[in-house]
Amino acid sequence: MQALRAFALGTVAVGMLAYAVGAAVAVIVQAGSGALDVHVGPLVLVVVERTGAATSTMFGPGLLAVATLGGLVNAAAAALLARRARRRARVMQMIDG
Repeated sequence: MQALRAFALGTVAVGMLAYAVGAAVAVIVQAGSGALDVHVGPLVLVVVERTGAATSTMFGPGLLAVATLGGLVNAAAAALLARRARRRARVMQMIDG
């Protein structure tokens, strides 16, 4: 249950951060009258296109992949910290007992 909680919290946190960074970059690109196309492999993160007087911004499924990867890293880190805490508790018990 702890790993699932760590995964969910990490996914939400990294997803919100990735979306905020993507939105900020999109606003900066739109203000500069430019275009942007950010991919990670085949996954689209952010695309800003300018056609005539209109500008369109698209957030792709790559943001979901980045969020999921962040959740996995967070769950792995939580498992590592829990393992170290259990090991430290065993060592302290051996010293005291």
